[in-house]
Amino acid sequence: MISRAFSIDFFRSCGFPSHGSVRLLAAVLALALSASVSAALYKSVGPDGKVTYSDKPPMSAKESEKTEKMHDVPPPGDPNAAKKLSEQQADFQKRADDRQANEKKAADEKKEKADLLRRCQDARTAIRQYRDTGMTLYRAGEKEGERVVMDMDARLKEAVRLEEEMKKAGCE
Repeated sequence: MISRAFSIDFFRSCGFPSHGSVRLLAAVLALALSASVSAALYKSVGPDGKVTYSDKPPMSAKESEKTEKMHDVPPPGDPNAAKKLSEQQADFQKRADDRQANEKKAADEKKEKADLLRRCQDARTAIRQYRDTGMTLYRAGEKEGERVVMDMDARLKEAVRLEEEMKKAGCE
């Protein structure tokens, strides 16, 4: 087994100045070896002049003389990649649309709830005013711009009507 100090001295004597260069050399060698393992394309010319391409070298010796190794080719792509991509995009768009619809629905529900709360509070205030005997309340008269003082009986009827409307609307 070679000691570590010897291997570092050996590489330095070969022109490699530091231990980091050894790592770089190892990485370059690993990359070169992995490239040679990848798929290759062979071009063969048969005795009849027919040219064939294959990912495997030919079996017969005659053809091997006329065979050349072409450049490395990448592995074939997924034939369904475009379909999968469009399905993923459609799925993403559907989720985005659903999320936007849910956010709009939640905002509408929040607004409706706030409106109901405001109407209920206004109704409670009006009921207190109708029941308070110390205030003078007016209603619109028959003629335009006419004001008529509400008597206690009309005020109580209006308070009861508002209470029924509050129950129908869901006020608590």
